[in-house]
This record gives sequence, structure tokens and C-alpha cells, in this order.
Amino acid sequence: MKLKKIAIVAAMEQEAQAICPAPQHESGKKVQILTGSLKNNNSFKCIISGIGIKRATEAAEHLCAEKPDLILSIGVSGGLSVGLEAGSLVAATSIHSDVAGIDSWFENDDDAQMRSDLIPACGNIQCGKLITASEPVLTPEEKLFMHERTGALAIDMESIAIAQVAKKTGIPFGCIRAVSDDSKRGIPPESLAGVDETGKTQLAPILKAIMKRPSLIFELIPMGRDYSKALKALGKILA
Repeated sequence: MKLKKIAIVAAMEQEAQAICPAPQHESGKKVQILTGSLKNNNSFKCIISGIGIKRATEAAEHLCAEKPDLILSIGVSGGLSVGLEAGSLVAATSIHSDVAGIDSWFENDDDAQMRSDLIPACGNIQCGKLITASEPVLTPEEKLFMHERTGALAIDMESIAIAQVAKKTGIPFGCIRAVSDDSKRGIPPESLAGVDETGKTQLAPILKAIMKRPSLIFELIPMGRDYSKALKALGKILA
């Protein structure tokens, strides 16, 4: 049987490290690249794209040029549906686009079949609509409004770009996201400084923010616990 190649775009370094089993590191001009083999001997190549549509598009174009059998957008997301707790996994059957100039994406039979064949864990993952936005959604009120307006279960900032590159190049696509903050949890704006545009964790800006507003730490501690649950869930996808 011919071995398959799986391509992955992860926005953040911690996501990629959680997703990829026993990775090797390759040097890229602008991005970090992890490679390796799964238990079924299929290979994976993961690019840590950094945050946002532009970086996700560039990473997807690079990976799709190598003609993988499946390209995946995997990472954490904000929960919009009340029933999704931190650590819940969701596989997209469609992705609503809240990004100007990019159309929404709908899974076709080839996408679904390849996702099911190459990622057995998908059989136990809730499926539904996700949404990609150009800006983070921080408050419970904003999350509720986004869910009521679109019906999406969870939100991210990259998946629709990867989906459209895959569609354009004829590569089957899948999106799996782990909820890192549920619909009732607000995200303090200061926490956004904890990851830079390349997807690397930055501790110094967070410490500076805590010094300015000490009560922030009481918001960050439960956020950190939930984020750890999401990373643990990501580790089950390719295991």
C-alpha cells in the first residue's frame, strides 16, 4: 500500500509541538517546520505559520505545492457554542468566512473520505460549522452574538485561508480544532501579547501586563488550565 503524506498548518509553536508525535525539525527561511512519521508509517510535515490569514495562506501554498494527500488546519480555537467545554475537539464540515474577500468553505466527499481514512480519531470527534475571523473574539457577549449570527461552534483566525488554498490546488482538506476558551470565558486583551506574529510564546509582555494590573493573574490562571486541556486534546489527533 502506498504511504500517504499529511500536511499540517498550525499557527502557534505550542500547538505544533502538541500535535506532532516525535518530530524532527527542518530549517525554513521564515517558518519553523516539523516532520516525522505516524504509527501507520504515513508521514507528516507541519509548518508553524504564525497568526492570521496572510501567514496561513503562505504556509498552505508551500505545503500544497508538494502535493500532499491531505492538508489539515489544526490548532486551538475559541468556543462559541454553549455545549463545548475547554478541551473539546471539533472537525469542520464547513467554515464560514468572516474575512473580506474570502468565500466560505464546504466539505466535499473527497475531503470527508480522506480525513476519515488518514485521521482515524475523527470518528470520535464532533463535527459541524466553524468560523474564521480576522480579529479575535474576546468577550462572552461577542461569542454569543457570533454563534447566533452564524451557527458556528468555534472560531479561529486561519482555517478558511488554508481551506481555500487546498480547494484551489485540488488537495483534500480537513480542519480540527480544540477549544481553548469556552463560550462563557472572556479573554483579557493583555493576553494577546503572549504570542508573537510568528506563533512563538512571549512571556515578557505578559509579566509586564501583570505588573501594571496585578489582578490579571487571576484571569490568566484558569485560562492557562483550559489552554493546557486544549493542547492535550490536540495530542490525541495523530497519536
